[in-house]
Amino acid sequence: MTDATTGDAYPDPWSAWLAARERQALDLPHYRRAAVLVALTREADPRVLLTVRSSDLPTHRGQIAFPGGRLEEGESVVRAALREADEEVGLDPASVTVLGELDDAFTPVGFHVTPVLARIPADAPLTVTGEVAQIIMPSLTELRALRVREEWRALPDGTRHPLYRYPWRGHDIWGMTARILHDIIQSDVGRR
Repeated sequence: MTDATTGDAYPDPWSAWLAARERQALDLPHYRRAAVLVALTREADPRVLLTVRSSDLPTHRGQIAFPGGRLEEGESVVRAALREADEEVGLDPASVTVLGELDDAFTPVGFHVTPVLARIPADAPLTVTGEVAQIIMPSLTELRALRVREEWRALPDGTRHPLYRYPWRGHDIWGMTARILHDIIQSDVGRR
């Protein structure tokens, strides 16, 4: 049996998880559009591809992030996420199986971000570029075992939103990256 979404020999459990969810899209016309690639390795205990941003960048220096960035004119979120992952860590777009889009997220500095969930080979060759100081790949089991810290942040419009922090091997995974990871980590997919 082959999964129609991924082409894998068996249905990908993450495809079923996505299909069972109602995606939460945002309508933020004054925000800049961006996309990130949430890449999980094809392993029994998937690892998630994250980067430590270079300290030479103008914004978000040293923060943990998914590969991603601003959409170019006329570009889809999937194309942008794949392009950015190729530019930032040398991930070959042909090796990526896109599963679908996760809930939209936003940043306080005005980005409207669509995360694109995908699977990648466990041994995908990756390289560090000028935008990236380091590539890290924590497993979902490791992240699920962490004691997450939850804080609340008030936005200018008065709404309060949770801010998650995952301390992993000396890294502080927080902000939008942690918010996106939180949905994946809290899922029942792959739990033993």
